[in-house]
Amino acid sequence: MKKTLIIMAMEAEARPVIEKLGLKPVADQQNLNGGFPRYRGGFNDHAIMLSLNGKCPVHQVDRIGTEYAALNTQSAILAFQPSLIINAGTCGAFARDANIADIITSNQPVVYHDHRVALEGFDRFAEGHYPTAYHPEYFAGIPHKLGVVTTGNSLDMPEIDEQRIIANKGMAKEMECAAIASVAALYDIEFLPIKSVTDHIDVEVDNAEQFLQNLQQASQRLSEVLPAVLNNIQ
Repeated sequence: MKKTLIIMAMEAEARPVIEKLGLKPVADQQNLNGGFPRYRGGFNDHAIMLSLNGKCPVHQVDRIGTEYAALNTQSAILAFQPSLIINAGTCGAFARDANIADIITSNQPVVYHDHRVALEGFDRFAEGHYPTAYHPEYFAGIPHKLGVVTTGNSLDMPEIDEQRIIANKGMAKEMECAAIASVAALYDIEFLPIKSVTDHIDVEVDNAEQFLQNLQQASQRLSEVLPAVLNNIQ
């Protein structure tokens, strides 16, 4: 049985997936001060753990972004020992590349667009370029787009970030994937991003407004696509 770890940042993104896969909550682990809510179950030939970044106890919001994504991923790897890590979540995209709730995955390395270090060697390290494990048969019968997933810690897109995204041929702009991919690479575990579009990053409507308006639709699409992908993975 294949052990598949699904890393997600937000509870609202994950809830439809948890319900669709029939996953059950795991009791809190006393040795984890980070507070990463986890769910386990089986789906076809997969033993599944889904792990969330958890909530900030001060502000009571999901701990989005790279720091807790990396901590969550490493602690889940140590607890579960997966052979495949899937980062499922939402993203922004250029309107020319994808529609709302379209699925984007990648057969190219995952990059950062806000790690800018103008020193030889450090520049390439800062960008990331962590591998993905895309196989066309995983997405057989599933409409999807292939493009670079690019990560940064801000929802908005200042001009310098846009320049970096375009230079790296980025399609899916989001806030966790490269951090998760970096930990997967550290442990030599296959990694696959699956992103659903919530907002268009090149239109005048505010990104935050678009995100909130389309979050439910994009999350529901993830809950439809993930079981289909798991069915296809042998």
